Amino acid sequence: MSKAQLKKELSTFTGQQLVEVVLNVYSASKEAREYLEFFLNPDVDKLFDKTVLAITKELQRSKRNYSKARISRIRSAITGFANYGIGYEYVGKLMLRTIILIIVEYNYVHFTATLVNGLRKLVNDYINMAQSNNDLSSALANLDEIVNNEKLGARTLRDFVRTCVDDSLKNLKS
Repeated sequence: MSKAQLKKELSTFTGQQLVEVVLNVYSASKEAREYLEFFLNPDVDKLFDKTVLAITKELQRSKRNYSKARISRIRSAITGFANYGIGYEYVGKLMLRTIILIIVEYNYVHFTATLVNGLRKLVNDYINMAQSNNDLSSALANLDEIVNNEKLGARTLRDFVRTCVDDSLKNLKS
C-alpha cells in the first residue's frame, strides 16, 4: 500500500477510529512505539545518544581481533535516526560521529574490506548530504579536523578518509 492509498483510506476514518489505529500500531511494533513516543516527547539529544550507543555497540563486535561489525546495521541506525524527521544538522553530526567511531575502533581490531568500503560510502554520503544542504565547507572542515587529529585513530585510516574526501569532491565536480 502506498502513502497516497493509506492517506485516502485514513481520511474516511472518524477521530475515534484513528485513535484506535494509532493505539494498535503502538502495541504492535517496537519501532512504531519508539517513533510515537518521540513524536509526543521529542528529545533529539536522547535519541542521538541512543543511536550513537547502538553504533558503538555494533562497532565493538569482534572475534579474535577481527571486527565483526556490520556496516549494514550501522547504516540502518543512521537511516532510522534520519527517519524521525530530524534536521540535517543532527543527521550530519551522527554521520560525523560514526566516522570518528570507526577510525577509533580501527586501533583495536582488523577491519574487513566490507567495513572499509562502508566507511568510504559513509564519507561520500556525508559530503553529498552537506552539499545538498549548502553546508559543504563546514563538512569539509569537520572532516579535515578529523584527518589532521594525530590523537584520533591510526594514520592509515585517517589517510584513507582523506582519499575518500578527495574522491567525493572529484565526483561532485564532474
